[in-house]
Amino acid sequence: MVKNVIVVSDYGYIEGGAGRIAHETAILLSENGYNVVFFCAVSPISAELKNAGLEVFCLNQSDILHEKSRIKGVLRGISNRQAKLTFRELLKRFDRNDTIIHVHTWTKALSSVVFKEAKRAKFQVLITVHDYFLVCPNGGLFNYQKREICNIKPMSAKCLLCNCDARSYTQKLFRVWRQHRQNKNIRKNKYISYAFISEFSKREFLKRYNKITQERQYFLPNLVNIDQNRFRIECEKNSMYLFIGGITEVKGIRIFCEAVTKAEVPAVVIGEGILKEELQSKYPNIKFVGWKSKEEMLPYLEQTRCLIFPSIWYETMGLIALEAVAYGIPVLCSDLNAAQVYIEHISKDLIYSGNVTKNLVEKINLLNNSLYVEILSQRIFNTFNLQYYQAQEYLKRLEEIYKHLIL
Repeated sequence: MVKNVIVVSDYGYIEGGAGRIAHETAILLSENGYNVVFFCAVSPISAELKNAGLEVFCLNQSDILHEKSRIKGVLRGISNRQAKLTFRELLKRFDRNDTIIHVHTWTKALSSVVFKEAKRAKFQVLITVHDYFLVCPNGGLFNYQKREICNIKPMSAKCLLCNCDARSYTQKLFRVWRQHRQNKNIRKNKYISYAFISEFSKREFLKRYNKITQERQYFLPNLVNIDQNRFRIECEKNSMYLFIGGITEVKGIRIFCEAVTKAEVPAVVIGEGILKEELQSKYPNIKFVGWKSKEEMLPYLEQTRCLIFPSIWYETMGLIALEAVAYGIPVLCSDLNAAQVYIEHISKDLIYSGNVTKNLVEKINLLNNSLYVEILSQRIFNTFNLQYYQAQEYLKRLEEIYKHLIL
């Protein structure tokens, strides 16, 4: 019987979708009687964790990108010695027969040493597969230089020679080195299981690495914390087009900016990222409002006619798109990412081709018809299965996986 869960995440605060799920999983488990420890590298600790009264082990490090010493950052990214020793001591407190290690992120700070220590102590590990770092050195199956999906076999000779990294080829070589070390710590570890959050991401993952046995594969859609008293946002009365996410190449922000400008519609960008200053200067017609908490986002959602989800990488789930759908907001979605599965059954008009700006503009123009938007919104709202994504359903699926791992 599982009594203890050690939730592992790079950050002690919510820095993105994976971090949010790590937090919500830890808090949900704690609320339902499990002894939960949250293990992370980067401070500060979020108010959510503090208010939940969870035990938090934080190394109080910076992530490897913000490490002042580049050499230290590289070495820590390969093997974080402090994480290794602290995690080893932490595991001594627990019995492997009633404890699960649930890992969400590790590549930005902790490194793969957590898996090495878990194997040494023979603890069962569940990885929620939020991205593709388990198979791809840059984590996205994406060529950032060409701005397109990469179909080269990861870690092949062709992969090693390909300059696909967002920053530089030197950065790519570091990531290859990290991937090599990570593969040693993970791939032959019989105590590791994998929880896929969408069939889309599972398919793309297994195309690149198909040596995971069936009994080590699980399906665990992310929970979506939507109020039971949710309401339909009357999108037909609104005019604003919304983008929520990282302001980076892979999230398709350039396509969003180009399309809403050509379509001459009002637009807002919620998020932060390396392209923010450049695009804010280039597109004065678009409001860039920075990152907002979940509560702070709601007023923007209430003013939204349509959310555009233009990710041009193989997004593993697309949590923001799912949350918008819960309120009946039409979502224009690229056919390159997993979020399309929540949209395409409503109308094919909401799916556009890859990273083709012209096609996205055409789809925006279709939504000039307010009656059509109202029909879409009502259909989206009425067909959304709220219960399927609620916390208790997520907990039920998670407990079944935990029980199976401990047997």
